[in-house]
Amino acid sequence: MSSSKKYDYIVVGQGLAGTLLVHDLLEKDKSVLIIDSILDASASRVAAGLINPISVRRCIPAFSEEYIEKAFKTYLQLEKKLNTNFLHVRSLIKIFRNPEIQNLWKDKFTNFGMDLYIKGFNNENSFNFLNDDYQSANVEPSGNLNVSKFLDVSKRYFLKTCDFVDDVFSFSEFNDEKISYKNYKSEKIIFCEGYRIKENPFFKYLPISPTKGEIMTIKIPSIEFFDKIFSKGVYIIPLGNFLYRVGATFNRVDLSDRVTKDGKQFLIERLEGIINVDYEIVEISAGVRPTVKDYKPLIGWHPKNKNIGVFNGLGARGVLAGPFLSYAFVNSSFETISRFN
Repeated sequence: MSSSKKYDYIVVGQGLAGTLLVHDLLEKDKSVLIIDSILDASASRVAAGLINPISVRRCIPAFSEEYIEKAFKTYLQLEKKLNTNFLHVRSLIKIFRNPEIQNLWKDKFTNFGMDLYIKGFNNENSFNFLNDDYQSANVEPSGNLNVSKFLDVSKRYFLKTCDFVDDVFSFSEFNDEKISYKNYKSEKIIFCEGYRIKENPFFKYLPISPTKGEIMTIKIPSIEFFDKIFSKGVYIIPLGNFLYRVGATFNRVDLSDRVTKDGKQFLIERLEGIINVDYEIVEISAGVRPTVKDYKPLIGWHPKNKNIGVFNGLGARGVLAGPFLSYAFVNSSFETISRFN
């Protein structure tokens, strides 16, 4: 790598947001330098990658239909580009915890157009290993992304197609007037640092409100595989070979990567409210999501320096929203930070 080369973009961070952004920049034939180092509490590295089109509490669309279409289209295209598989398209089974929620969903299905995503209902006790006494609904399109695999195969691709520096970004070595880092020069720089954007001197004023999430991997010896995602307070995602992912917790106080006793207990209680068979805990891990209190991501250019950008705050639904937002950022012109509903 030549330190005298000038890039179109420097992208800081190769989590989910940075990875999607770099793929879109390369599609526009832009030259990119990625600066990234895997740090503790990275949400992308432990994320389950759930793609759910419905806000299950209120039974309303999580995003507009174009977000959902763009997500599935993008990941399928990237699977072909990277010659591997990391997207799993499968139904989500929303298990009702009481008759009130059951009636809400049926009303939304019949009278409020939610038949776009609710593809039918299951009778109570349809699944002998679930606690489904109040029926359940089939939600589509839905699925999950193997985020860790997506990041790893993307990094191998980026190492061949653009330049990569394994480094923890140091602002003391960044010249914001010349847009240079150490000896690397660029036209623009975009920060995709996740929740660490709150320590960024250019964007620490933004309303980031990080949330720690803990997830649990379990083994169910009696069920080798079930190609559905279950949701009832927490989600259960099949991994294959008797393994399932359970999550997630929400903690705005403890932002470490340490697993907590309370988080573990929360997951166990919710899990046992869903399944009625024996299981074993294999692993529990934690990461910190770059969430925003009003759930609107932080995308655009610094108001005083249009060459310094941010692509952040994708939050718990980043896998679903990220492809649309990345494409919009790369293919549009924003004067300053833009907020998306």
